[in-house]
Amino acid sequence: MKFTLKNAHQFSWEGLKGWAYNSTEDFANASAAYFEVTGRHGKVKTTHSDRIYFVIAGEGEFIVGDETVLVKESDVVIIPQNMPYDYKAKSKVLKLFLVHTPAYDRDCEVRLEPR
Repeated sequence: MKFTLKNAHQFSWEGLKGWAYNSTEDFANASAAYFEVTGRHGKVKTTHSDRIYFVIAGEGEFIVGDETVLVKESDVVIIPQNMPYDYKAKSKVLKLFLVHTPAYDRDCEVRLEPR
């Protein structure tokens, strides 16, 4: 099964642009997305999936629960389901690749603060 950035669904909000490669309808066991972060994501948690972030480029900061973690190129951050987290760019742009397992479900995303 192959998914391409050319066919990905683009989404954005202030400080973040993203492309969802696939959805739960395409493959229920996992989904993938690419992000370009220039600001902050916003504090959330998911009740459905674990999230695995790979830092492609740039520097940033993840706040996972009560822990703050600085990240840079080639780092991996794993967020377990139900764990509150946020992240932001510390460089001009933070490029991230994300895998949800199982696949992302919008109905299971819990915003913990307004965007």
